[in-house]
Amino acid sequence: MVSFDRERTEDRAIELLTSLSLTDYEARTFVGLLRLGRGSAREVSDVVEVPRSRVYDAVESLHEMGLVDIRYGTPKEFIPVSRETTIRKFAVKYEDLTEELSVSLERLNPTESMTEQIGVWTVTGRENIDRRITEFVDDANAEVVLMSDETLLTEDITDALTSAEERGVDIHLAGVTDEVRDTDTVDSNVVETLWSWSGSHISRLLLVDDEVTLVSVDRPISDTETVEVAIWGRGTKNNLVVVLRTVFAVEFGEDREEFDSEDDILETRDETEAEHSDTEDDEE
Repeated sequence: MVSFDRERTEDRAIELLTSLSLTDYEARTFVGLLRLGRGSAREVSDVVEVPRSRVYDAVESLHEMGLVDIRYGTPKEFIPVSRETTIRKFAVKYEDLTEELSVSLERLNPTESMTEQIGVWTVTGRENIDRRITEFVDDANAEVVLMSDETLLTEDITDALTSAEERGVDIHLAGVTDEVRDTDTVDSNVVETLWSWSGSHISRLLLVDDEVTLVSVDRPISDTETVEVAIWGRGTKNNLVVVLRTVFAVEFGEDREEFDSEDDILETRDETEAEHSDTEDDEE
């Protein structure tokens, strides 16, 4: 009698093998052979839910994959390769597939670079946002401004920031605690935060090369759970980018270079009112 833990492990192994492109019958047959060590089609059929006739088909496929060896006789017997060989074969297979996919996706990139994108795009989930931030930092050429709760500074993000700084990108971190600031994780120019993070719903603000920006918040999904949701935009004329550039320019002052084009800077309400007041004084 197979124990519950063993049965659950076998079910999980079958699930994983099918996710690695084996059919259900192939996965069940392979797991059955692993349980037996070696066996005939009848013996495999007795220990897993695979008809005997389908065991032969599954074994032939597994044999072509190099996962099962066959001893011809009456009856035929089958033996699985070792665990190490199995893992190595799948690792090599998917490494090759991943490399081929990378080449294919590169060929599918737009023929012309799209530097301006209208509107904003949404990303949901902390891990997805982490990956997007890492991607933006990896592509940085001149400057990265990141305001973040220190608990969200993952190893991948700090590695990306460190690599960016090593290639000459100016890094500005804000909203970090003294504990994080004292570490040598990222040797950067730490500027003051815009607000107290403990009293804000904003989780992260990112500006890269004055043309890519991301803003994230924690959105409640129940009384006890939240999910991080972010919006991002690209392009020097993108509304989200223009707003964040202006916010950072006002906050950081001399910590960042002034913008080259006055057209890219939004006037503040106070400035606009002041201009109207000056005009009225001139008219009087």
